[in-house]
Amino acid sequence: MSAPRDAGTPSGWYGSGARRRTVTMDDAQRMSNSAWVTSSRLISGLILYTGLGWLVSRWVGHQALLMAIGAMVGLGLSYYLVFTSLAQETRSDQQRNDSAGPDRPGTQMRGTEEPGVS
Repeated sequence: MSAPRDAGTPSGWYGSGARRRTVTMDDAQRMSNSAWVTSSRLISGLILYTGLGWLVSRWVGHQALLMAIGAMVGLGLSYYLVFTSLAQETRSDQQRNDSAGPDRPGTQMRGTEEPGVS
């Protein structure tokens, strides 16, 4: 029976998860802000446009229909705002990582390697 292989640094995506970079305080703050902004945009869009639908329905007289239309419009616009802000945040993170340079610790993305390739 032969000796087990050296259990040094595991290669591939399956072994690199525990060795991911630590999250800096700036990264944690950005993630927290992103979560609060996303949830508040969804809730406020729903409430605002449902309220506008209710006001128009009081004026026109089709309360249930216009409130539902207002809620759908509010959710649609909220999702649009959320996705555009997340796309812009992703671009700024990419620019920040590109400008940091390869010698900055913690900027290398681990866990995206092909299995068996080190």
